[in-house]
Amino acid sequence: MERFYFDANATAPPLPEALAAQARASAQAWANPTSTHREGQRARHLLEEARRGVAGVLGAAPGELVFCSSATEALHLLLRGLRPRLGDSPACVFPGEHSACLNPLKDWTQVRWLPCDTAGAATLVQMAASNETGIRYAMPKEPGAVRIMDAAQAWGKVPVDLGSCDAAVFSGHKAGGPRGAAVLWMRPDLPWTSVMEGPQERRRRGGTEDLGAIAGLAEAARAVPARVEANAALAALRDALEEEVLGWSPDYEALGRGLPRLPNTSALMLRGHNGESVQIALDLAGFAVSTGSACHSGATRPSHAITSLGYTEAEARSVIRISMLPGTPQTSVEALAAALKRVLKR
Repeated sequence: MERFYFDANATAPPLPEALAAQARASAQAWANPTSTHREGQRARHLLEEARRGVAGVLGAAPGELVFCSSATEALHLLLRGLRPRLGDSPACVFPGEHSACLNPLKDWTQVRWLPCDTAGAATLVQMAASNETGIRYAMPKEPGAVRIMDAAQAWGKVPVDLGSCDAAVFSGHKAGGPRGAAVLWMRPDLPWTSVMEGPQERRRRGGTEDLGAIAGLAEAARAVPARVEANAALAALRDALEEEVLGWSPDYEALGRGLPRLPNTSALMLRGHNGESVQIALDLAGFAVSTGSACHSGATRPSHAITSLGYTEAEARSVIRISMLPGTPQTSVEALAAALKRVLKR
């Protein structure tokens, strides 16, 4: 059976050039980059070369980047490192944020949900784009507050501007890189202290770097501008798919329709149906879609990202998420629409 992949927001297949860079680094620069002998310094050179490459794409200084194993780790390092000096002041956070951000904020004394009065806030945390709905969000402004952008889902799909924030997190495997590498960017003057100290990453993150994954991430980063352009072309396919599906029933809704969204993402609320059942039926028919965040797949509770928008739990359970890869052809989208129509009729 032919398979069709429409779950790019969960993970994207690694680019061939990223896999090649990962394999080269793993084979040729396998030594510990912290070691001072020649083998270690060869690995160190490749590590710093990757750092400079990613920094160039982001428009940042290389020394401002910390390589992490995942965006989850990066968010924990960032928020737990800000906690000692800022944690007793209010943190304002987007209520639909990923649990990778919400969990470390449990240690903070005061948490307010955006949009809210940000006066006196020490920290503002905002997703650049929701991984579940695709809705894009602007960074709130509050003089003196540390502005944190969760760009894990936006990177590679839409332009990301570091000028609107003081720290940001990027995920490699969402943008054509391998799993196991992510980036934390911080302005050098942040009131941040290391919570995982070691000799690596300028003493900001302990643990030997996964040089293979980092080299793959750097190679994928080079392709980000072209990837953003390719993703922009998907908006027309997404809109045509939504127009067809919404024509089948007045009870159906495309979340965020009419708002700024990721061009590849459609969150379809299919009232009267169970999203998980629809997802399983489509999988059996050869189409990989999701019911929301892959990290919450199989959870008994409905998505907080959906209910935070004002929908009921029953409505949240009816949602399926379709997220296209760059270069998805129109014929594949048409095949998905036909399969979805058959599933909903059953």
